[in-house]
Amino acid sequence: MPYNIDPRQQAIRDEVREFCQKEVLPICRELDRRPEPQQFPHELFRKLGKAGYLGYVQPKEYGGCARSAIEYATLIEELAYWDAPTSLLAAVSELAMHPILAWGTEEQKKRYLPKSITGETVIAFSLTEPEAGSDAGNQKTTAVLNGDHYLVNGEKIFIMHGDVSTLTVLFCKLSEAGADSGKMSALIVESEGLEGYSAKTLEYKMGMKAATTGRQWFKNCKVPASALLGERGKGFRYALGTLDGARIDVAAQGVGIARRALDEACAYAKKRVCFGAPIAKLQAIQWMIADMAIRTEAAALLTYRAAQISDSGQKFTIEAAQAKVYATEAAKFCADRGMQIHGGYGYIGEFTIMEKLYRDQRLIEIYEGTSEIQRLIIAGHYLGGR
Repeated sequence: MPYNIDPRQQAIRDEVREFCQKEVLPICRELDRRPEPQQFPHELFRKLGKAGYLGYVQPKEYGGCARSAIEYATLIEELAYWDAPTSLLAAVSELAMHPILAWGTEEQKKRYLPKSITGETVIAFSLTEPEAGSDAGNQKTTAVLNGDHYLVNGEKIFIMHGDVSTLTVLFCKLSEAGADSGKMSALIVESEGLEGYSAKTLEYKMGMKAATTGRQWFKNCKVPASALLGERGKGFRYALGTLDGARIDVAAQGVGIARRALDEACAYAKKRVCFGAPIAKLQAIQWMIADMAIRTEAAALLTYRAAQISDSGQKFTIEAAQAKVYATEAAKFCADRGMQIHGGYGYIGEFTIMEKLYRDQRLIEIYEGTSEIQRLIIAGHYLGGR
Protein backbone atom coordinates (compact mmCIF):
# COMPACT_ATOMS: atom_id res chain seq x y z
CA MET A 1 0.00 0.00 0.00
CA PRO A 2 1.60 3.31 -1.05
CA TYR A 3 1.87 6.12 1.44
CA ASN A 4 -0.61 8.96 0.89
CA ILE A 5 -0.11 12.44 2.33
CA ASP A 6 -3.51 13.63 1.17
CA PRO A 7 -6.82 11.86 1.89
CA ARG A 8 -7.91 12.27 -1.73
CA GLN A 9 -5.07 10.20 -3.13
CA GLN A 10 -6.36 6.73 -2.31
CA ALA A 11 -9.70 7.38 -3.99
CA ILE A 12 -7.81 8.34 -7.16
CA ARG A 13 -5.70 5.19 -6.95
CA ASP A 14 -8.79 3.02 -6.60
CA GLU A 15 -10.50 4.68 -9.57
CA VAL A 16 -7.43 4.43 -11.80
CA ARG A 17 -6.84 0.80 -10.85
CA GLU A 18 -10.37 -0.06 -11.93
CA PHE A 19 -9.95 1.85 -15.20
CA CYS A 20 -6.61 0.25 -16.00
CA GLN A 21 -7.70 -3.27 -15.19
CA LYS A 22 -10.64 -2.86 -17.57
CA GLU A 23 -9.22 -0.70 -20.37
CA VAL A 24 -5.41 -0.88 -20.25
CA LEU A 25 -4.13 -4.22 -19.01
CA PRO A 26 -5.92 -6.27 -21.70
CA ILE A 27 -4.19 -4.32 -24.50
CA CYS A 28 -0.94 -2.80 -23.17
CA ARG A 29 1.24 -5.78 -24.15
CA GLU A 30 -0.28 -5.81 -27.63
CA LEU A 31 0.34 -2.07 -28.04
CA ASP A 32 3.95 -2.51 -26.94
CA ARG A 33 4.56 -5.28 -29.44
CA ARG A 34 2.95 -3.81 -32.54
CA PRO A 35 5.20 -3.92 -35.60
CA GLU A 36 6.91 -0.69 -36.59
CA PRO A 37 5.89 1.93 -37.25
CA GLN A 38 3.79 2.02 -34.12
CA GLN A 39 0.23 3.26 -34.45
CA PHE A 40 -1.16 5.83 -32.05
CA PRO A 41 -3.84 4.20 -29.82
CA HIS A 42 -6.71 6.54 -30.67
CA GLU A 43 -9.35 4.38 -28.98
CA LEU A 44 -7.48 4.26 -25.67
CA PHE A 45 -6.75 7.97 -25.95
CA ARG A 46 -10.45 8.77 -26.28
CA LYS A 47 -11.25 6.51 -23.32
CA LEU A 48 -8.74 8.49 -21.25
CA GLY A 49 -10.56 11.63 -22.34
CA LYS A 50 -13.96 10.20 -21.43
CA ALA A 51 -12.62 9.29 -17.98
CA GLY A 52 -11.43 12.88 -17.50
CA TYR A 53 -7.76 11.96 -17.44
CA LEU A 54 -6.66 14.19 -20.34
CA GLY A 55 -7.84 17.37 -18.66
CA TYR A 56 -7.46 16.51 -15.01
CA VAL A 57 -6.26 19.97 -13.90
CA GLN A 58 -8.11 21.99 -16.53
CA PRO A 59 -10.99 24.21 -15.33
CA LYS A 60 -14.48 22.77 -15.38
CA GLU A 61 -15.71 25.59 -17.60
CA TYR A 62 -13.70 24.05 -20.45
CA GLY A 63 -14.64 20.46 -19.61
CA GLY A 64 -11.79 19.62 -17.25
CA CYS A 65 -11.83 18.17 -13.74
CA ALA A 66 -10.18 21.14 -11.96
CA ARG A 67 -8.01 18.85 -9.83
CA SER A 68 -4.98 19.96 -7.82
CA ALA A 69 -1.33 19.28 -8.63
CA ILE A 70 -1.09 16.63 -5.89
CA GLU A 71 -4.18 14.88 -7.28
CA TYR A 72 -2.79 15.05 -10.80
CA ALA A 73 0.57 13.66 -9.70
CA THR A 74 -1.30 10.78 -8.07
CA LEU A 75 -3.25 10.13 -11.27
CA ILE A 76 -0.06 10.00 -13.35
CA GLU A 77 1.73 7.86 -10.75
CA GLU A 78 -1.08 5.32 -10.67
CA LEU A 79 -1.43 5.19 -14.46
CA ALA A 80 2.35 4.66 -14.70
CA TYR A 81 2.14 1.86 -12.14
CA TRP A 82 -0.18 -0.10 -14.42
CA ASP A 83 1.28 1.04 -17.76
CA ALA A 84 3.82 3.85 -18.20
CA PRO A 85 2.93 4.67 -21.85
CA THR A 86 -0.70 5.20 -20.84
CA SER A 87 0.40 7.72 -18.23
CA LEU A 88 2.38 9.49 -20.94
CA LEU A 89 -0.68 9.76 -23.20
CA ALA A 90 -2.41 11.69 -20.42
CA ALA A 91 0.60 13.75 -19.36
CA VAL A 92 1.45 14.99 -22.87
CA SER A 93 -2.05 16.37 -23.34
CA GLU A 94 -1.88 18.34 -20.09
CA LEU A 95 1.61 19.53 -21.03
CA ALA A 96 0.41 20.93 -24.35
CA MET A 97 -2.78 22.44 -22.93
CA HIS A 98 -1.01 24.28 -20.12
CA PRO A 99 0.38 27.19 -22.17
CA ILE A 100 -3.03 27.74 -23.77
CA LEU A 101 -4.69 27.86 -20.36
CA ALA A 102 -1.96 30.01 -18.82
CA TRP A 103 -1.36 32.54 -21.60
CA GLY A 104 -4.04 32.09 -24.24
CA THR A 105 -6.95 34.43 -24.89
CA GLU A 106 -10.42 33.45 -23.73
CA GLU A 107 -11.32 32.81 -27.36
CA GLN A 108 -8.34 30.45 -27.76
CA LYS A 109 -9.20 28.59 -24.57
CA LYS A 110 -12.80 28.05 -25.58
CA ARG A 111 -11.79 26.99 -29.07
CA TYR A 112 -9.01 24.55 -28.28
CA LEU A 113 -9.26 23.21 -24.72
CA PRO A 114 -12.63 21.37 -24.73
CA LYS A 115 -11.82 19.11 -27.68
CA SER A 116 -8.31 18.48 -26.38
CA ILE A 117 -9.75 17.46 -23.02
CA THR A 118 -12.16 14.93 -24.54
CA GLY A 119 -9.48 13.49 -26.82
CA GLU A 120 -11.28 14.54 -29.99
CA THR A 121 -8.25 16.71 -30.76
CA VAL A 122 -4.75 15.27 -30.36
CA ILE A 123 -2.57 18.13 -29.16
CA ALA A 124 1.24 18.35 -29.18
CA PHE A 125 3.87 20.53 -27.49
CA SER A 126 6.43 21.24 -30.22
CA LEU A 127 9.63 22.63 -28.72
CA THR A 128 12.54 20.26 -29.45
CA GLU A 129 14.47 20.55 -32.70
CA PRO A 130 17.42 18.62 -34.17
CA GLU A 131 19.76 21.30 -32.79
CA ALA A 132 17.63 22.48 -29.88
CA GLY A 133 17.18 19.80 -27.25
CA SER A 134 18.56 20.72 -23.84
CA ASP A 135 19.56 24.02 -25.47
CA ALA A 136 15.91 24.85 -26.05
CA GLY A 137 16.59 28.48 -26.87
CA ASN A 138 18.52 27.56 -30.01
CA GLN A 139 15.40 27.54 -32.15
CA LYS A 140 15.73 27.48 -35.93
CA THR A 141 12.02 27.35 -36.73
CA THR A 142 10.84 30.76 -37.93
CA ALA A 143 7.54 32.50 -38.48
CA VAL A 144 7.62 35.60 -40.68
CA LEU A 145 4.66 37.94 -40.41
CA ASN A 146 3.17 38.65 -43.81
CA GLY A 147 -0.04 40.67 -43.60
CA ASP A 148 -2.67 38.66 -41.77
CA HIS A 149 -0.64 35.46 -41.50
CA TYR A 150 2.72 33.99 -40.54
CA LEU A 151 4.83 32.00 -42.95
CA VAL A 152 6.28 29.15 -40.86
CA ASN A 153 9.39 27.15 -41.74
CA GLY A 154 11.30 24.66 -39.63
CA GLU A 155 11.56 21.17 -38.23
CA LYS A 156 10.67 19.62 -34.87
CA ILE A 157 11.79 16.24 -33.55
CA PHE A 158 11.05 13.91 -30.61
CA ILE A 159 7.57 15.43 -30.30
CA MET A 160 5.16 13.27 -28.32
CA HIS A 161 1.89 12.97 -30.30
CA GLY A 162 3.64 14.95 -33.02
CA ASP A 163 3.09 12.24 -35.60
CA VAL A 164 -0.70 12.35 -35.25
CA SER A 165 -1.45 15.73 -33.69
CA THR A 166 -4.11 17.94 -35.25
CA LEU A 167 -3.18 20.86 -32.99
CA THR A 168 0.31 21.99 -32.07
CA VAL A 169 1.66 24.55 -29.62
CA LEU A 170 4.63 25.56 -31.73
CA PHE A 171 7.67 27.41 -30.39
CA CYS A 172 9.56 29.46 -32.95
CA LYS A 173 11.22 32.80 -33.63
CA LEU A 174 8.97 35.48 -35.08
CA SER A 175 10.13 38.14 -37.47
CA GLU A 176 8.82 40.80 -39.81
CA ALA A 177 10.11 41.13 -43.36
CA GLY A 178 12.90 38.68 -42.57
CA ALA A 179 14.26 40.63 -39.58
CA ASP A 180 14.86 38.00 -36.88
CA SER A 181 13.68 39.20 -33.48
CA GLY A 182 16.02 36.75 -31.74
CA LYS A 183 13.34 35.92 -29.20
CA MET A 184 11.18 32.82 -29.05
CA SER A 185 7.41 33.08 -29.33
CA ALA A 186 4.59 30.55 -29.45
CA LEU A 187 1.87 29.86 -32.00
CA ILE A 188 -1.19 27.62 -31.80
CA VAL A 189 -1.10 25.78 -35.11
CA GLU A 190 -4.03 23.81 -36.50
CA SER A 191 -1.98 21.29 -38.43
CA GLU A 192 -4.73 19.12 -39.89
CA GLY A 193 -4.92 19.85 -43.61
CA LEU A 194 -2.32 22.62 -43.33
CA GLU A 195 -0.54 23.03 -46.67
CA GLY A 196 3.22 22.53 -46.36
CA TYR A 197 2.96 20.57 -43.09
CA SER A 198 4.07 16.95 -42.78
CA ALA A 199 4.89 14.54 -39.98
CA LYS A 200 6.07 10.98 -39.44
CA THR A 201 6.24 8.48 -36.61
CA LEU A 202 9.73 7.87 -35.28
CA GLU A 203 10.44 4.15 -35.39
CA TYR A 204 12.18 1.59 -33.18
CA LYS A 205 11.67 3.31 -29.86
CA MET A 206 13.23 1.45 -26.96
CA GLY A 207 10.17 1.82 -24.72
CA MET A 208 6.98 3.84 -24.14
CA LYS A 209 5.96 2.50 -27.55
CA ALA A 210 2.20 3.01 -27.29
CA ALA A 211 2.74 6.74 -26.75
CA THR A 212 4.12 7.47 -30.19
CA THR A 213 6.72 10.11 -30.99
CA GLY A 214 6.89 12.19 -34.14
CA ARG A 215 8.94 14.42 -36.37
CA GLN A 216 7.30 17.50 -37.88
CA TRP A 217 8.16 19.67 -40.87
CA PHE A 218 6.82 23.13 -41.68
CA LYS A 219 7.51 24.38 -45.22
CA ASN A 220 6.02 27.79 -46.00
CA CYS A 221 2.99 26.99 -43.87
CA LYS A 222 0.47 29.85 -43.69
CA VAL A 223 -0.69 30.28 -40.09
CA PRO A 224 -3.17 33.06 -39.15
CA ALA A 225 -1.74 35.99 -37.19
CA SER A 226 -4.44 35.29 -34.59
CA ALA A 227 -2.57 32.06 -33.75
CA LEU A 228 -0.04 33.98 -31.63
CA LEU A 229 -0.11 32.61 -28.08
CA GLY A 230 0.38 35.22 -25.38
CA GLU A 231 2.90 37.98 -25.97
CA ARG A 232 5.44 38.07 -28.72
CA GLY A 233 8.94 37.22 -27.52
CA LYS A 234 7.75 35.45 -24.35
CA GLY A 235 7.90 31.93 -25.74
CA PHE A 236 11.01 30.84 -23.87
CA ARG A 237 9.46 31.88 -20.57
CA TYR A 238 6.25 30.06 -21.48
CA ALA A 239 8.18 26.90 -22.36
CA LEU A 240 10.15 26.89 -19.12
CA GLY A 241 7.05 27.63 -17.04
CA THR A 242 5.27 24.72 -18.66
CA LEU A 243 8.18 22.33 -18.17
CA ASP A 244 8.43 23.13 -14.45
CA GLY A 245 5.00 21.60 -13.88
CA ALA A 246 5.65 18.77 -16.29
CA ARG A 247 8.70 17.71 -14.28
CA ILE A 248 6.50 16.95 -11.29
CA ASP A 249 4.46 14.69 -13.53
CA VAL A 250 7.56 12.91 -14.86
CA ALA A 251 8.65 12.40 -11.26
CA ALA A 252 5.24 10.86 -10.60
CA GLN A 253 5.82 8.49 -13.51
CA GLY A 254 9.08 7.49 -11.85
CA VAL A 255 7.29 6.77 -8.58
CA GLY A 256 4.70 4.62 -10.36
CA ILE A 257 7.33 2.61 -12.23
CA ALA A 258 9.43 2.17 -9.08
CA ARG A 259 6.40 0.97 -7.10
CA ARG A 260 5.49 -1.56 -9.78
CA ALA A 261 9.05 -2.88 -9.97
CA LEU A 262 9.15 -3.21 -6.18
CA ASP A 263 5.82 -5.05 -6.03
CA GLU A 264 6.80 -7.39 -8.86
CA ALA A 265 10.14 -8.13 -7.21
CA CYS A 266 8.55 -8.89 -3.85
CA ALA A 267 5.93 -11.18 -5.37
CA TYR A 268 8.51 -13.07 -7.42
CA ALA A 269 10.97 -13.39 -4.52
CA LYS A 270 8.32 -15.00 -2.34
CA LYS A 271 7.32 -17.60 -4.91
CA ARG A 272 10.67 -18.40 -6.57
CA VAL A 273 12.30 -21.37 -4.84
CA CYS A 274 16.05 -21.80 -5.02
CA PHE A 275 18.28 -24.03 -2.84
CA GLY A 276 15.15 -25.42 -1.21
CA ALA A 277 13.57 -22.15 -0.07
CA PRO A 278 12.02 -18.94 -1.51
CA ILE A 279 14.74 -16.52 -2.57
CA ALA A 280 13.04 -13.92 -0.35
CA LYS A 281 14.83 -15.61 2.55
CA LEU A 282 18.23 -14.78 1.08
CA GLN A 283 19.88 -11.72 2.58
CA ALA A 284 21.17 -10.60 -0.83
CA ILE A 285 17.59 -10.41 -2.10
CA GLN A 286 16.30 -8.77 1.09
CA TRP A 287 18.86 -5.97 0.83
CA MET A 288 17.89 -5.27 -2.77
CA ILE A 289 14.22 -5.14 -1.76
CA ALA A 290 15.03 -2.80 1.14
CA ASP A 291 16.98 -0.42 -1.08
CA MET A 292 14.17 -0.40 -3.64
CA ALA A 293 11.61 0.40 -0.94
CA ILE A 294 13.67 3.25 0.50
CA ARG A 295 14.17 4.90 -2.86
CA THR A 296 10.52 4.49 -3.84
CA GLU A 297 9.22 6.16 -0.67
CA ALA A 298 11.78 8.96 -0.85
CA ALA A 299 10.88 9.60 -4.49
CA ALA A 300 7.18 9.78 -3.62
CA LEU A 301 7.76 12.29 -0.84
CA LEU A 302 9.90 14.55 -3.02
CA THR A 303 7.24 14.40 -5.74
CA TYR A 304 4.35 15.10 -3.38
CA ARG A 305 6.26 17.99 -1.79
CA ALA A 306 6.83 19.63 -5.17
CA ALA A 307 3.14 19.18 -6.02
CA GLN A 308 2.05 20.68 -2.70
CA ILE A 309 4.26 23.72 -3.25
CA SER A 310 2.76 24.11 -6.72
CA ASP A 311 -0.73 23.97 -5.20
CA SER A 312 0.24 26.68 -2.71
CA GLY A 313 1.01 29.07 -5.53
CA GLN A 314 4.69 29.37 -4.65
CA LYS A 315 7.57 28.97 -7.10
CA PHE A 316 8.53 25.30 -7.34
CA THR A 317 11.25 25.12 -10.00
CA ILE A 318 13.92 23.68 -7.69
CA GLU A 319 11.59 21.24 -5.97
CA ALA A 320 10.34 19.97 -9.34
CA ALA A 321 13.92 19.51 -10.57
CA GLN A 322 14.90 17.63 -7.40
CA ALA A 323 11.84 15.39 -7.62
CA LYS A 324 12.43 14.61 -11.29
CA VAL A 325 16.09 13.69 -10.83
CA TYR A 326 15.55 11.52 -7.79
CA ALA A 327 12.31 9.81 -8.81
CA THR A 328 13.44 8.94 -12.34
CA GLU A 329 16.74 7.58 -11.08
CA ALA A 330 14.94 5.68 -8.33
CA ALA A 331 12.80 4.10 -11.04
CA LYS A 332 15.94 3.10 -12.91
CA PHE A 333 17.40 1.55 -9.75
CA CYS A 334 14.21 -0.35 -9.01
CA ALA A 335 13.79 -1.58 -12.58
CA ASP A 336 17.40 -2.76 -12.57
CA ARG A 337 17.21 -4.48 -9.18
CA GLY A 338 13.85 -5.97 -10.06
CA MET A 339 15.36 -7.37 -13.22
CA GLN A 340 18.25 -8.85 -11.23
CA ILE A 341 15.89 -10.51 -8.76
CA HIS A 342 13.88 -12.04 -11.60
CA GLY A 343 16.99 -13.23 -13.42
CA GLY A 344 16.26 -14.81 -16.78
CA TYR A 345 12.52 -14.63 -16.18
CA GLY A 346 12.82 -10.85 -15.97
CA TYR A 347 14.97 -10.49 -19.06
CA ILE A 348 12.55 -12.39 -21.29
CA GLY A 349 9.33 -10.44 -21.86
CA GLU A 350 7.32 -13.63 -22.37
CA PHE A 351 7.29 -14.29 -18.62
CA THR A 352 6.99 -11.02 -16.67
CA ILE A 353 6.48 -7.27 -16.99
CA MET A 354 10.05 -6.51 -15.85
CA GLU A 355 11.52 -6.35 -19.35
CA LYS A 356 8.90 -3.77 -20.37
CA LEU A 357 9.35 -1.75 -17.17
CA TYR A 358 13.10 -1.67 -17.81
CA ARG A 359 12.61 -0.27 -21.32
CA ASP A 360 9.82 2.15 -20.45
CA GLN A 361 11.73 3.66 -17.54
CA ARG A 362 14.73 4.79 -19.52
CA LEU A 363 12.95 7.64 -21.26
CA ILE A 364 11.86 9.49 -18.13
CA GLU A 365 15.46 10.48 -17.33
CA ILE A 366 15.62 12.22 -20.71
CA TYR A 367 12.44 14.09 -21.60
CA GLU A 368 11.22 17.36 -20.05
CA GLY A 369 14.84 18.16 -19.20
CA THR A 370 17.54 15.52 -18.71
CA SER A 371 18.90 14.64 -15.29
CA GLU A 372 22.03 16.62 -16.16
CA ILE A 373 20.01 19.76 -16.90
CA GLN A 374 18.09 19.33 -13.64
CA ARG A 375 21.35 19.11 -11.72
CA LEU A 376 22.53 22.33 -13.35
CA ILE A 377 19.30 24.04 -12.28
CA ILE A 378 19.63 22.76 -8.73
CA ALA A 379 23.31 23.62 -8.40
CA GLY A 380 22.75 27.08 -9.86
CA HIS A 381 20.12 27.76 -7.22
CA TYR A 382 22.32 26.77 -4.30
CA LEU A 383 25.57 28.25 -5.63
CA GLY A 384 23.83 31.45 -6.66
CA GLY A 385 22.28 31.85 -3.25
CA ARG A 386 18.67 31.55 -2.28
